[in-house]
Amino acid sequence: MSAAIALDRLKILIIDDQDFIRAILRKMLGQIGIATVLEARDGISGLDATNRDRPDLVICDVRMRPLDGFGFVRALRTQTENATIPVILLTAHTDEATQALAQEIGVDAFLAKPVLIPALKDTITQVLSQRG
Repeated sequence: MSAAIALDRLKILIIDDQDFIRAILRKMLGQIGIATVLEARDGISGLDATNRDRPDLVICDVRMRPLDGFGFVRALRTQTENATIPVILLTAHTDEATQALAQEIGVDAFLAKPVLIPALKDTITQVLSQRG
């Protein structure tokens, strides 16, 4: 990615087990100019979607079953072809232990619930610029 991120060219995968959260995030991503938004209901289907669709970035909830956000990131980071895809974890719990674990397994950033559009856009731009 260049210094100026072309949001309209990004393909973003949302992984969340709650339909309404995925719908809200899809709408918010559309409002900031993201044209291609993919969805998955849990970490397992998220891995399938990542392998199939190769998103530019993943926004993933932490608490899901059968494979939670941490399990998704651990599995993703072991895949040679997908290991560098940036991941933003979506959570209401941003305590130090959660942040330490996230950093250890290779999470790029956190988005705290409830998500606000400016924070969503800023986090996406920051993560992709760092990966640039």
